[in-house]
Amino acid sequence: MAMHTQLSRRNLLMAGAPAAMILALAFTLPGNSIANRSFSEQTGPHGYVVVSVLRGGQEIYHSEDHNLITNGGKDFISAQIGSTTPGSNGANYIALTTDSTAPAATDTTLASEITTNGLARAQGTYAHTAGTNTFTVSKTFTASGTFTAVQKAGLFTASSSGTMLAETTFSSVNLNSGDTLTITWTITLT
Repeated sequence: MAMHTQLSRRNLLMAGAPAAMILALAFTLPGNSIANRSFSEQTGPHGYVVVSVLRGGQEIYHSEDHNLITNGGKDFISAQIGSTTPGSNGANYIALTTDSTAPAATDTTLASEITTNGLARAQGTYAHTAGTNTFTVSKTFTASGTFTAVQKAGLFTASSSGTMLAETTFSSVNLNSGDTLTITWTITLT
């Protein structure tokens, strides 16, 4: 009886395999909105941001989350890759703000950008390993004054104005003078 049960289960699994393959194929055919949506969500540039705050050498705040690549950022990446006149500088300037407005693809500036006490926009350190599809930009800011509710960052192509490639929000953090805030942006081109 045990042998018969095993054969029946195997036959049932084998009979279901063609149906599973047909379903899988249906989701990969052109024009299938579910397949197209899944594919489009996995392609294109995307970023991941790590924020860390140290006070007296101890981490008091840590946040990791995905960010938004702006429309201007997508245009910038396209120009860098395919234009005959790409920009002279990459997107490696990081700016901070206390503004809590959610990022939008149409954003071009960082509202209420902080410009004082050690948190002004600054050029980060760019890193890329040959043969990979990611790069990072990292910057450690040292507060020389107190700040309440720092909660958003932008990645720009210049020390002022420029194109905002990406922006992100994170849980607000208060900084005392001497605190360091490190932002590490990882951009992945898929």
